[in-house]
Amino acid sequence: MKNFQYILMIFVLFMMSCEKELDVKSKSSFSDDVIFSDPSLADGALMGAYNIIGNTSSYITRLWVYTGINTDIEVRPGVESGNTNLIKTSTNSLDLISLYNTDSNLEGNWNRSSGDCWSDVYSGIERVNLCISGIRTYGDLTDPAMAHILGEALSLRAMFYSHLIQWWGDVPARFEPITSETLYLSKSNRDIIYDQIIVDLGEAIPMMNPAGSGFSNTTKRISQEAARGLRARIALTAAGYSMRPIDGGGSEIKRTVSPKRERELYEIARSECRAIIDEGIYSLDESFENIFHEQCQDVATHGREVILQLPYHYRTRGRFLSVYGLSRDAEGTSTTAQHNSVRVSSYFNISPNWFYDFNKNDTRRDVSIKPYQVRKGFDGIMEQQLVHINSLKIAKYRAEWYNGVVASSSDGVSPIVLRYADVLLMYAEADLFLGSTDGAEYFNQVRRRAFGVDISSLSIYDLPLTLDNIMKERGFEFIGENIRKYDLIRWGLLKTKMDETKQDLRDLREGVGKYADVPANVYYRSKLIDEPEGDRGLEIYGLNRGETQDMTIVDPAGGWSRRVWRNYTSSSNGANDLSDFWIDNIYHGNPDERQLLPIMNVVIVNSQGALQNDYGYNN
Repeated sequence: MKNFQYILMIFVLFMMSCEKELDVKSKSSFSDDVIFSDPSLADGALMGAYNIIGNTSSYITRLWVYTGINTDIEVRPGVESGNTNLIKTSTNSLDLISLYNTDSNLEGNWNRSSGDCWSDVYSGIERVNLCISGIRTYGDLTDPAMAHILGEALSLRAMFYSHLIQWWGDVPARFEPITSETLYLSKSNRDIIYDQIIVDLGEAIPMMNPAGSGFSNTTKRISQEAARGLRARIALTAAGYSMRPIDGGGSEIKRTVSPKRERELYEIARSECRAIIDEGIYSLDESFENIFHEQCQDVATHGREVILQLPYHYRTRGRFLSVYGLSRDAEGTSTTAQHNSVRVSSYFNISPNWFYDFNKNDTRRDVSIKPYQVRKGFDGIMEQQLVHINSLKIAKYRAEWYNGVVASSSDGVSPIVLRYADVLLMYAEADLFLGSTDGAEYFNQVRRRAFGVDISSLSIYDLPLTLDNIMKERGFEFIGENIRKYDLIRWGLLKTKMDETKQDLRDLREGVGKYADVPANVYYRSKLIDEPEGDRGLEIYGLNRGETQDMTIVDPAGGWSRRVWRNYTSSSNGANDLSDFWIDNIYHGNPDERQLLPIMNVVIVNSQGALQNDYGYNN
């Protein structure tokens, strides 16, 4: 009889270095028949698979924070700040991935012999496979607790695979514990994996506990409803476009499923979303801002809007706020700071055309985007400082909302994987594809919440249910949540929409077309009273369409300063303006030829010839 921990130790050591001799002498004091016949022990084994997400080279510092950015909304510019007319040439993996300029020579934790992110995720899959195999062999599935653990294990494996495909495309399919015969596997067509994990989730869902009961007591674990939402998202993705290899090299963007299978996948998505809606456990938060305030506070109870989060360890493991958060200087030491004793860097900006695409009455705009960063003033007081138009900040994650003091870049704020608004919009999209318009009500519930009106009644903000409206609404709703890139990919529109943003930026700069009423200047001054967070606030006039008065003339004693805004031209390289140079370098490589990550060199070398890069990447 094989021993769970013994096999797991062998596998993890192998994945860390295939060149090392393995000399494992100690075995676990618990054998498989003991572990997987006891729900509490089996649950502990499953937690070992979840723990992979917290590995340094896994989700928390690489896979989740680097891979979902640079879209038509979220931008990491390709201009080298501080240097005249230089394109960013950094070999930093964040720049390479964000600017669609990757090859297999990714640096740091991507490509190290002591552990890499590809192998980490497969280590998690192996741990889950051992759980699934053990429970099927020794578990009593008439026990609801044991049945749930099996369902959760199947769901976690499905999530791991959906992310592997999202990041790398075709990958090896491992659905059984590793053996000497299956140590080295080549890639499988991702459609085969999609079919399997959709079936697995279909098996898992009836076995699982509803949210808030049994083991499903936190949004950091997969509940029955989370499994339904994952199945819906995977079905929509499998039905959509993706980057596929071409024999002889290169890639193409295409759909691969038959029309019959495409319809089946949309029916699965609609059915699973419908079940979540009908169950009634979740609802739209009345306050859009509160969703992210609670996220920064580490609220992880069920029955709100958030359905699933990554299981980061608050204050100790996971870099999310420190990478995506509103830019903020360190206030002081860990004992003197009110909110943060380390700087929040704000690695990404928001393409400014999207600020103006929002209706000014849409509450999501000012929650999601801020035209300032928080810096320490000359008098030591933290103050909001106006940025330039091409440096608008993601604002959903803020140090001032943190529960305590942000004292490390490992802030541990758990990213949201799925929330109820996504369920409503996925339902509406699937319903539209299937020829119905019933989903219009759920689509417009999301819009009504955004405008602060009764979500159950018709509103002046309601729109007809069209695919174009769904695409825009998902953009407004999910800014900075690592969703937009993968939506654009499955719609086959990644490069198309990024190019549309380039033209929108030029129109915005010139004040033409749909941006004709965007003011050329903004006026700003410090507020006379402090913000609730204790910061010195910033009052701005001229951000909204039609705000064209010159405040230095209207209110000459008011302390207003003017900044050229829409068509500002810097004296150096355009790092602070909307020059053609800056716009043209929003991406470097072709986004439709670099949608996926290359497999890193260390993984290819250790695969003993089983793996190689395609899609036009080098090995």
